Amino acid sequence: MAELGTESKTPSGSKKRLTVTLVAVAAVLVVAGTLLFLKIRSDREELRQSIITSGTFHPGITVQGVDVSGMTIAEATEALKDAEQALVSDVSFRITDGEHTYIYDQSHFDIVFDTDAVLAEAMALGREGDLHSLQEELADIAENGRTFTISYTAVPNDVEGFVAKMASELDTPAVDATFSVKQLELNEETEASNAVNIGLTEEEIAAGADLRDKRFDFVEGTQGYSLDQDALAALIRERAEAGEYGEINFELSVLYPSVTIATIKQSLVLRSSAWTSYSRGNYGRATRVHNMTKACGLIYGTVLQPGDVFSCNDTLGPRYEKYGWQPAPAVIEGGADTEDQPGGGVCQVSTTMYNAVLMGDYEIVYRQAHSSRLSYVDGGLDATINTGTIDFKWSNNTEAPIYVFAWIDTNEKKIWCEIYGLPFSGDFDEIELYSVEKDPIQPTADEFIPNASLTYPYWMVKNEAKKGYVYDTFKIYKLAGVEVRREKITTTTYRMHPNRYYVWPGYVAGTPLLPEYKLTPAEE
Repeated sequence: MAELGTESKTPSGSKKRLTVTLVAVAAVLVVAGTLLFLKIRSDREELRQSIITSGTFHPGITVQGVDVSGMTIAEATEALKDAEQALVSDVSFRITDGEHTYIYDQSHFDIVFDTDAVLAEAMALGREGDLHSLQEELADIAENGRTFTISYTAVPNDVEGFVAKMASELDTPAVDATFSVKQLELNEETEASNAVNIGLTEEEIAAGADLRDKRFDFVEGTQGYSLDQDALAALIRERAEAGEYGEINFELSVLYPSVTIATIKQSLVLRSSAWTSYSRGNYGRATRVHNMTKACGLIYGTVLQPGDVFSCNDTLGPRYEKYGWQPAPAVIEGGADTEDQPGGGVCQVSTTMYNAVLMGDYEIVYRQAHSSRLSYVDGGLDATINTGTIDFKWSNNTEAPIYVFAWIDTNEKKIWCEIYGLPFSGDFDEIELYSVEKDPIQPTADEFIPNASLTYPYWMVKNEAKKGYVYDTFKIYKLAGVEVRREKITTTTYRMHPNRYYVWPGYVAGTPLLPEYKLTPAEE
């Protein structure tokens, strides 16, 4: 029985030892498996982290057509520079009106690319998830690729400054029309402007010529141009915002002159003109015509500003032979006689001007009539002058300059005076002059003047008797040929002269003067 008991214990121990061994092995295996699992898990995480934190773009990623695989962000940024410039190559404007062209290029834009954001987005691709999903995503990226595009904003800067510079080159002010007195050649004989025969010819009259074109040089104004800066600047901004680059067309606004030849002529009219004839008798003597020609040339083109006073003596200067004036008949002794004096005949020029001034309704400052009535003008409408003593003065009583022209027509034997200025305003459009003769002044008794050069019974005539005359003169204001009013100008008195005789000393009043002893000046 004992032997049987011993035999039964041995298998039980072995089994127990086997179990322990198996448990130990299993434990070792578990530990080993655990360690292996942990190792594999660690390696996979490390791989995953290397994918996530690589700092380079995964293979298969392109940005704006550039393969950035394996590049860092900095490398990709540099690699994309050309692509960025290609992207904005058309960002500019060609601004033109067909004649002038200006280029508004990229230097005038603030250009901002979204490259940094796009690269950040591309870098973030395939950076999330477990290793398996990352590996699947990377495989898909590598096989199918991922494409990113860059965009930009382009904001034009200092548009107003650019347009203002254009305007500084393009803007041209309109130039108003101008005019000036037409300059005549110098008359070498008179040493004054050659104001001779400068009226309209028959052909010019027939053609409707404007006399002002013979008195003035007119220069027509020119158009100007202006750039609408606000409109162009707004268009540039609008096109830039819409990304519609390329050509922008503009037109310059036309600026028209405010003053044209036509508007000048509206305020520059022949306000008055007058003429007198020198065709009778001694009026046409060569020396007298010379003096009148010289006087006309000195007056020609005189400009009077508002308020200015015209003086004949100041304008003509002293009438002496040394100044080129020639001897010609002049009234002396209060109209009783005439004699040759330097400048004789200039009173016909001042008289003609006096009539033009009256018809132009200008202000008479000082006027004196001749002592005797003249045949070349109606009574009361003459104005005499004399060096240093008697002057004819008148003033510009309008609000604009006036232009005075005197000239001589040697064909018609006339002296002319024309005055240009503002047209008449108000209730009349022309002035006529009217002269009324009153009762004449009869000569008084004969006068006898002793002359030491005469001996009894010789005598001679100093001057024959002349009646005196009195005239009232008037300005008749008319509108469309109809009188609207009249104003008296003045009353002019021409002196009477009795018969005057030179007699021998000791002559007794009442003693008859015998015709056979009458002497002439030559005989004396």
